Amino acid sequence: MRSALELAQREADDRLQAERAQASAEAEQLKAMIVGLRQELEVQQETHAEALQQQKQQAADEVRQLQATIRAIRDELDANRR
Repeated sequence: MRSALELAQREADDRLQAERAQASAEAEQLKAMIVGLRQELEVQQETHAEALQQQKQQAADEVRQLQATIRAIRDELDANRR
């Protein structure tokens, strides 16, 4: 009877150890996945920031071009009035 109890206890200990090992392996996989996702997010954020900066630069260029066009039209109107 005692050996049956000891055997049952060892089997329970073995199952617990196996479950702990599996949980540890899954935790490591999740950590690796989180690291990968963070890196991917950082790359996406950098790409987005670069695209946004480029759009801002293009908008500023367009504003300067429009201002130059307005100045040229005003100068031409002023010259025609004289």
